[in-house]
Parts: sequence; structure tokens; C-alpha cells
Amino acid sequence: MLSVLGYHRAVLAVVRRVDERAWTALHGEPEGDLGDVLLRNAYRLEEDAHPVVHRAGRRAAEALGVAAEVVYFQVSGEPNAAYIHQAKPVILFQGPLLDRLDEDELTAVIGHELAHRLLWEAEDGGYLAVDRLLDAAAGDARTPSQYLETHRRWSLATELFADRGALTACGELQTTIRALLKLETGLSTADPAAYLRQAESLDLRSGSRGTTHPEAVGRAWALKNWVDGEYVEELVTGPLDVDAPDLLDAVVLRELSRDFAAVIAQTEGLRTDAVATAAAGFVDVPGEPGGTVRFDEPLTVRPVDGAPMPRPRPLAAATTRYLCYLLLDLATADPDVGDAGLIASLAVARRSGLPGYVDVADDELGWSDKQRARFVQASEVVG
Repeated sequence: MLSVLGYHRAVLAVVRRVDERAWTALHGEPEGDLGDVLLRNAYRLEEDAHPVVHRAGRRAAEALGVAAEVVYFQVSGEPNAAYIHQAKPVILFQGPLLDRLDEDELTAVIGHELAHRLLWEAEDGGYLAVDRLLDAAAGDARTPSQYLETHRRWSLATELFADRGALTACGELQTTIRALLKLETGLSTADPAAYLRQAESLDLRSGSRGTTHPEAVGRAWALKNWVDGEYVEELVTGPLDVDAPDLLDAVVLRELSRDFAAVIAQTEGLRTDAVATAAAGFVDVPGEPGGTVRFDEPLTVRPVDGAPMPRPRPLAAATTRYLCYLLLDLATADPDVGDAGLIASLAVARRSGLPGYVDVADDELGWSDKQRARFVQASEVVG
């Protein structure tokens, strides 16, 4: 069964809540009618002259449950295919793509494009409204970076969903990847098995660096692992990165900072009014003495306001460094705690899985080798 990605559901839940006016304004039916524009500027592929296109299209539509009649057009340019969301779905082929694909591969390509329609019609057009909102935000220079990163990840997730539509349409993984390779490389032949071996040599769970589409090798990897029942959305989200959060991660990072600040403020040796005041910018509810949070393993976080429960996320190096600085800021917020506070903070870092903290503290405070050794040794006695 073809279903939207967890990332789609999570962003929909958040946008529906925080941007109600934009949601209402952008929610609706397909825009306008491009029929006249297409008839003036493209070649319509009618069934009598192009029976293979229409056979492949009917096969894809049936597999995906798309009942509407699909119209096909051809224009010049680099090989590509695009879906145009109209009341009657339109697929626009570009360049010599059709000459390179056999009928099964063409079925996969059409399935990819028709999957976009399935997404835009789901949730009573809710995903279409989010797509319109994020597209509009991406075109505005005033848009906060969190929205831009959300737009990027949303686009990646949408392409993974469409790739699943391609596989559902043609029914065969090797065919789907071969069609992808022909489109991406311009080759007339390609070896999907070799490409999957290439994918295995990469750490694709670290996230895609693509802007609108994941890298083709990541898309092939995601399809293979989806077939195997594996979770692949790390390709969209990557690790939790304080330097590039989307709307969801911004909330997670605030909660993570709050939880860690609560642990620090309730640590023996740092439990003072001055530290509590410094932690107040993060802490809503005081933590319990002896609490801990670990950062050296994938982090299980709470879902963001109605969104699906997220999978555990590894932390990017920038995030662990940020947490080290958060710990150091609170550890030095009260000059009266002196060395005892620094020793307590080293113990917190060890319990929390932040081995880099000792280097951060050393660099910022300028410890001598003797001081560093003494502090570390004392922190090991603390626990």
C-alpha cells in the first residue's frame, strides 16, 4: 500500500497548527487551466500515434488507483518528465526521454509522476496546501531559514514518495532503478544491481545533500530498503543538526536544550540560584536531581505537537558541540561554585555522552595540563 512518508505527516500537523491563515488561503483545487498554453507550446501525444505511452499510462494509473484520464505532451529540452496538477492530470515529457525507455520503464516514469497527484489529493488536499505554502515561502527573501530547510526536506520526501509510485506502477525494483538511471545519466543501458552496490559504499543514512531531489544513488538505496521493510527517512532528515534545523527540529532542539539545562541545574555542585537563573531561559519545569540525558547514541525525542512519533536520531557534530557550550555556560554561571562546579560539569558530560566537553572547556578556560588532569580525575570520583 502506497502511503505518505512520516515526514509529510509531521510537517502537515505542524503547518496546520502554526499557519492557519496561510493554510486556509492555499487549500483548494488545482489552479487554473493550462490547456491553451500547452496546446500552443507543446505537442500532444495522442494514442493513435503513440500507443506505447498510453498503454504504459493506463497500466500505471490502474496500479495507483488514478481514475482520471491522463493527457500527455512533449516539449524539447533535456530528458525529463513532469506532472502538472490540473483537473485532468497532465504529464509533460521533455527531450529524447521516450526514445530511451522501454514500455516497463515508461510505466515506472509515469507512475512516479502520477504519484504526485495521489499526494496532492490526500488529506482533502492538505499536502497540496503545505506544498504551496513552502513553495511560496522559498521564493521570499524574508523567509526564515527553518522554513527553507523544511521546504528542502519536503521536496526530498515528495520525490521518495513518487519513486514508490514508480515501483508500484511497474511492479519491479530493477526496472524502476533502470528507468531512474536512464533519466539521470542519459545512458541507453544501465545496470541497477551495480548501482545498488555503489549505494552500499556510501553512508546514506547521514542524509541527502540534494536541494529538490535526493541524489539518484540515494533514491535507489531508499527504494531497495523500502522493499525490504527498512526505515529510510534518514535520507530526508539526516542527523539532528543545530546548524540547519527545519520547523520540526527547531522544536526538538528547544526541548532538548530545556531537558539538558534541567539536568545541569539539578546537579550536585551546580544547584545554585545563579545557575537556576541562567538555566531559566531553557527550563519550563525544574528537573529532578540525578536526572540524565545521553547524546552518544540515537536520541529518542517526543513528537512535535500531534506529529507522528519520530525515530531515534543521531546528533550532528555541531549539535554535540552546542550542548557542550550549553553545559559550560551553566557551569560557569555562578563564580561562587568555583572548581567544584567545573568538576561537576565534567561528570555531567561523562554521564551524558559528551566526551568533547573537556576539550571545549579547556580551550575556553585555558587550563594548564596539570589543572585539566586534576579536574578530570576529580570528576571520575564524583560519578
